[in-house]
Amino acid sequence: MKPGSRRVPVAAVLLGAGLVAPNAAAAPAGAPVWQVAIAHDFHLPADDPPVHYYPPAAAQFDTTGVLRAFGDGGAVTWDMPVGHSGNDGIIAWGRWGHGSTGGDGRHGGVDITGGEGVRNAIYYVAGSTPEVLQGAARYSLLGGQVAPTAGEGGMAATTFLENGALEADFGTGKITLKLAITVPSGRYDLTASGLHIDGARISMTADSRLQVTGVLCFAGCTATLHGFFAGTDGERVGLAYNIDIEALSEDMNGVVAWRRD
Repeated sequence: MKPGSRRVPVAAVLLGAGLVAPNAAAAPAGAPVWQVAIAHDFHLPADDPPVHYYPPAAAQFDTTGVLRAFGDGGAVTWDMPVGHSGNDGIIAWGRWGHGSTGGDGRHGGVDITGGEGVRNAIYYVAGSTPEVLQGAARYSLLGGQVAPTAGEGGMAATTFLENGALEADFGTGKITLKLAITVPSGRYDLTASGLHIDGARISMTADSRLQVTGVLCFAGCTATLHGFFAGTDGERVGLAYNIDIEALSEDMNGVVAWRRD
């Protein structure tokens, strides 16, 4: 690992407590109004690429700080264990896997049970809504989640968010970032420039430039990103990503949480 880099294991430590009672069919009154971005390994009709952003709405967390329900046009709920989760009160992330989602939303009623090599998980990052975004800011990795097998076998312990940096200029409304991900086949580097800031949302536009390099990118690799700023003054960033590796049968999906330096 290069000097000054920061390796974040996928099995992240829980950083904070949650907010409301678990396992309700819908978020109760008083539930936090948070943004959510997800990536998922399964494919649904007219749902590609499998990365989505949902604007601020009532979200349900349990007492351990993990996300139990969000809205995507309807409710999407989860009452099974949540893996590799973190929550610092401003941003939260985790992995839904080995069960079926509930609710009537677009991603509700989906069996995402999967063993080794059969990945169907939903990876989420959720964050509070900022009030003021101004000036410029630099961010470093806080935590996140990478698809455990990356379509090639191997366990979650061999999958890391290796290092990364994100810079935002709120005056120009643009973002640049670098992210290194290590999976069983090796390391992949994602660089992006010209990502667009639209309010609290981060999105790709026609002038965005994304590049992925890595050991299996000889046949081509492409990326899709969606995300948001979180915290009163944009102290956090959440991103969901999809990396399509043409040489593999499965994509690389996941989420990243960033903290302001």
